[in-house]
Amino acid sequence: MSASEFIVKFFDKKYENLSFEELCKAPVSAISGISESDAADLKKAFGIDTVEELATNKYVLLAQGINCFSKSSGQILDKKFESAEFEELRKKPVSAVSGVSESDAVLLKKTFGIDTIQELAENKYVMTAQFVTALASLTKLLGVSL
Repeated sequence: MSASEFIVKFFDKKYENLSFEELCKAPVSAISGISESDAADLKKAFGIDTVEELATNKYVLLAQGINCFSKSSGQILDKKFESAEFEELRKKPVSAVSGVSESDAVLLKKTFGIDTIQELAENKYVMTAQFVTALASLTKLLGVSL
């Protein structure tokens, strides 16, 4: 998939001609499937306004870290420290992440149908935002445009 095909597939029509760097600064509602109402809920829950802010949000990153650790706990911990409890962390409600309130969790459920840490960590809108943000950083670093 080319860069322009990616943008057409995952962003609203009016954002199709923007660079990855410009997409990072676009409102989170620029991602196809995120409505203005969803964007308002993300703003209320986590103060997220832009694609880049969704990609780099500390609660998103914490959820991804917990999810990764939980999925890999049997491989990264010595046998005497393994616990089924670690493997279950990703299945906990998103409000289990320190700083995510019950009302934030309600907004995430309303906005994206997110109930668990794993669902926040693996959310397709989060992944789209992170992909665009990474590409913007890479293109800037390499001095190229895609």
